[in-house]
Amino acid sequence: MRATPPSGPSSRRRPGRWWTLASVLTVSALALSGCSDGDATAPSTQTQSPTETPGTTTLPTGVLGERTAWVLDQIDGDLASVDVVRSLLSEEMLAAAEPSELVAIFEQLALSGPWTPVASEDDGTHALVTVRGEDGTFLDVQVVVDEQDLIAGLLFTPGHDPERPPAADWDELDGMLEDFTGADAALRVATLEDDGTCAPVHESGSTSDALPMGSVFKLYVLGAVVDAVEGGTLTWDTMLVLTDDVKSLPSGTLQDEPAGTEVRVQDAAAAMISASDNTATDLLMATVGREAVEAAMVGMGHHAPALNSPFLSTRDLFWLGWGGAPLEGAWSDLDDAEQLAVLEQAPAGILDIDPATVTDPVWQDGLDWFATSDDLCAAHHALQEMAGTDAGAPVRDILSANPGIDVETDTWPYVAFKGGSAPGVLAGSWYAENTDGEPYLVTLQLVSDQPAAVADVSGFAGIAEDALRLAAQ
Repeated sequence: MRATPPSGPSSRRRPGRWWTLASVLTVSALALSGCSDGDATAPSTQTQSPTETPGTTTLPTGVLGERTAWVLDQIDGDLASVDVVRSLLSEEMLAAAEPSELVAIFEQLALSGPWTPVASEDDGTHALVTVRGEDGTFLDVQVVVDEQDLIAGLLFTPGHDPERPPAADWDELDGMLEDFTGADAALRVATLEDDGTCAPVHESGSTSDALPMGSVFKLYVLGAVVDAVEGGTLTWDTMLVLTDDVKSLPSGTLQDEPAGTEVRVQDAAAAMISASDNTATDLLMATVGREAVEAAMVGMGHHAPALNSPFLSTRDLFWLGWGGAPLEGAWSDLDDAEQLAVLEQAPAGILDIDPATVTDPVWQDGLDWFATSDDLCAAHHALQEMAGTDAGAPVRDILSANPGIDVETDTWPYVAFKGGSAPGVLAGSWYAENTDGEPYLVTLQLVSDQPAAVADVSGFAGIAEDALRLAAQ
């Protein structure tokens, strides 16, 4: 269940998906530390003066400020127990997800902390605070309280430097892209024509090269699910059973649920896209089959499906890249039969991989999923076509639950998004419709053999935001 944000300080912002971690761009998709519950207690509900923080801004007054400060303490690693978290959530929030999910999200966000508040605004019940992480990442934290002084809405989305000036034109935007020194970049802004082709409005960099796309590959898994529903082998209400054999590493939280947990297909698909849940992805892939995802990739217009065949699950990537798989040389040097033979040796059960060791880029060896700007355009077009069928009815909502960036909803009332990241890889794809229903595509891929070269997530998001704004002019 999604809480509806009230009008107020962030009314121009797209609500996104309340409660859950909003984007793979918010937290590294490949990292999670084992944080334990702390001994924090529930904050007082007594109205006070503005809450002082060690940052450069002041939080709201009263209960809203206290609840907001409590949330900021959590993402700094001062974790409360699950019982304390439960005591602070409204009935709507408790109906949406378990408090343990929120604790897991706090743990993931704490990896980029400590967080320093740099901007804050509120309307008395709804606060928006921009915080800066130790690594320079910016995060927007939105907190809503109800009449019972409980947290009724909570949203984490990629933020941006409030002092960053927007690009005045395409040349200036290209200059910002060049600031990612040491990274190969591909930016395309295009209109989507009736025949499904993308007509560039502006492009820069290696748009014709097949670059790694990280979790953007999950668009093809979603397409395979629609195909299975169309074929009658699956429904959106089918209940899937979680096993240790499909549990992956974060991003996401489904891996924290016990084996035997039942998950509805539509809920797994929603988590796969909006929260980039790796375990939800692998659960869906195990259900439809590797070959079905490969077929979907062909049907969705990928120019060279062999680049991603055999199609890897997220578990496959973790094991092959950082889990001691028996590889002699680069993955890309093996033919399909040899690659499949290696995959048959993949271990069952919980992955014995420390997420903290997932740091070195492996895309150079062919370990990722690869696409050109045209491929990403074709994938989004195919999914929007599927959304017009009975089998694909939930697709538009699934894709638009989390826009990944700050969107001017008066200009772009519908935005579908999927992003992805891995060491040395940062990618995003946006399908946006203006008020006349005209579709645009923004695709942005950054890749480097030095992870630090693509570490500026807020700058990345800012380029995408500017691209949409300039496209509307």
